[in-house]
Amino acid sequence: MRKRVFSTFALAMLFGAFTMTSCSSDDKGTDNGGEDKGTNKVEWKYIIGATASKTNLLLSTNDLKTGTISAKGNGLAALGTTIFTYGDNRAYVFEYRKGDPSGMQSWLLRPDGNLNKQTTVDLPTREEFITNFGKYMIATTGGVKLTSGERAQAFNFIDGNTGGINFTSYINVENIAEKGEYANFAGLENIGNNRFVMAIEPFKITKDDKEDNTSAYRSRVWLAVFKFNETETDVNKRVQLEKVVKDDRMSFAVARYRSSRISTIASGSDGFVYVFSPNAMLGKDKPSFSPIPSSVLRFNTKTLEFDKNYQYDIESLSGGHKVHKVYALANNKFLLNMNADIAIAWNSLSTPYNKLAIFDGTTGEFKWVEGLPSAENIKVAQAPFVDGSDVYLPVTAESKSFVYTLDLATAKVTKGLEIKDLADGSIGTIGKINIDK
Repeated sequence: MRKRVFSTFALAMLFGAFTMTSCSSDDKGTDNGGEDKGTNKVEWKYIIGATASKTNLLLSTNDLKTGTISAKGNGLAALGTTIFTYGDNRAYVFEYRKGDPSGMQSWLLRPDGNLNKQTTVDLPTREEFITNFGKYMIATTGGVKLTSGERAQAFNFIDGNTGGINFTSYINVENIAEKGEYANFAGLENIGNNRFVMAIEPFKITKDDKEDNTSAYRSRVWLAVFKFNETETDVNKRVQLEKVVKDDRMSFAVARYRSSRISTIASGSDGFVYVFSPNAMLGKDKPSFSPIPSSVLRFNTKTLEFDKNYQYDIESLSGGHKVHKVYALANNKFLLNMNADIAIAWNSLSTPYNKLAIFDGTTGEFKWVEGLPSAENIKVAQAPFVDGSDVYLPVTAESKSFVYTLDLATAKVTKGLEIKDLADGSIGTIGKINIDK
């Protein structure tokens, strides 16, 4: 594995005049939410990803509800803008390089309130889905070929405390869900007891790329249950496919944006994993993949089976819209990023998304989010950030980027912190870390 080392001196020269606080010349915030009043010592910071003129930045603040941050004179250059946190004091970002292996950085917060880059390394593979798993972070991707020629899924196990890559396990994905088909995976949910689950997107195994690889199973959903055993000496046996659970009440639970797979599964606060089917159209003027509408089932993490008494038709509840992305919130509620136009709901650059809704997994109640710009004017609606009872939505729309506070009871948002001077860039996701002690 090749490790990249950046010159500490060069970075110091480049960013020595920059600070990682929310204060800028036009800052209206107080930036003292994470200070110990007796010592003026910083205790924690929110970390915000952003792109400005094609440069990835990490910004920080102690207030997401008010004020402004300018990208001019603030921020540190980073490999990515999607923030993952481990424990309470480490932030991770990953670099997307299309089909090439991903770069990864870990960051710590110093007592003076500034971020400090801990590690920069290259993964053996690209990354698509990431989650915390005990002392590790798992970064996984598909599209890997084994020496046998079979397709595989790669699982990179990253030491959450050091940022080092401990090992990589490869799992065969052919003929595991249905005979004559292979599985692409999306979503990655830790369900405890050394297990995690991923959703399956099915494809036929073909002789070459010219053959149609559309699955023969259009009205079926699958979850793969994986078991981790660190005592195995063979790293490729540390991750084992324990079982594949299937249900014929809806189609598969994976969305797409071009070639990228998108998760439509999320863990509820009640212990179930909620599994949503996008059931996208096959193309312009073509039918949906399955005659069964975009729906949701739930998976029992104790019995490792789908709950046969639970199902909601999301397409009916929303007036014809399909699910595109799913995020867990609090109180067993989920943020749904929906297709904005019921007539344009296929995998295309021109397909409009970003029509947001809240779904209550307990009651089945569906509410459209109110107070955001119209969906057609939203450039990005990033993953929500939940901090205690507060839910924050990072959104770039109409050439402006704001962090909105979402009221789960009313589904209404309030405009908060503004990120300015991003040019044609956009806001990323948000994390929160404490100082490194």
